[in-house]
Amino acid sequence: MTIIAKVYFSHPNMALANVISSLPDTDIRVLQEVSTDPVSDQSFFVVETDETEKLERELVADHTVEHAHRVSSYEDRPVYSIEFAPDTLLLGSVVTEQDGFALNAYRYNNGWIERWQLPNRESLQSVWEYANDQSFEFDIREIHQISESNQTDTSGLTDKQRTALFYAYENGYFEEPRETTLEEIADSFGISTTAASGRVRRGVKNLIESSAQDLTD
Repeated sequence: MTIIAKVYFSHPNMALANVISSLPDTDIRVLQEVSTDPVSDQSFFVVETDETEKLERELVADHTVEHAHRVSSYEDRPVYSIEFAPDTLLLGSVVTEQDGFALNAYRYNNGWIERWQLPNRESLQSVWEYANDQSFEFDIREIHQISESNQTDTSGLTDKQRTALFYAYENGYFEEPRETTLEEIADSFGISTTAASGRVRRGVKNLIESSAQDLTD
């Protein structure tokens, strides 16, 4: 059964370890699926900080960073392309080896919070074992099971709609004021804003229709 896991982890040799320890008030998150090069070793990070010059000095000094440069802006925040040093410990590569992928990732306290989609609990166990062997601080915050089928279930939702709605709910899309945007939802799944809007809109529509059907039965 496919699962979505929310985890927190930290390690002295994790991605951007020095930057995170040196800039405790800096918000950093991964910009998902922005490169069309499937063999690229680069990752892209959106950074929110008033200390851009200090950030760039820390990027140069960070032992986990091989190369880094600013490439653009996203919602008025700088975006950096980063290639990590060979000794950097990246759990994302282990997740990929387990046929999983990251839905989103952002800096939290002294480490990272990431949401992963994985084929089953055994694959999450394998990631945990690697993290334990490498002496990571590792905490599984949430685990949710989702259907492996892309067909509609009794709620009227497809798997993609259910996952998008769950992500939107967990990240405050339905709060007032909203805590996340359609653009951020789209980035997390590596899809267009139009596609993200369609999944959320059709998902809500299917839930309402399913509930209305229950009332008339």
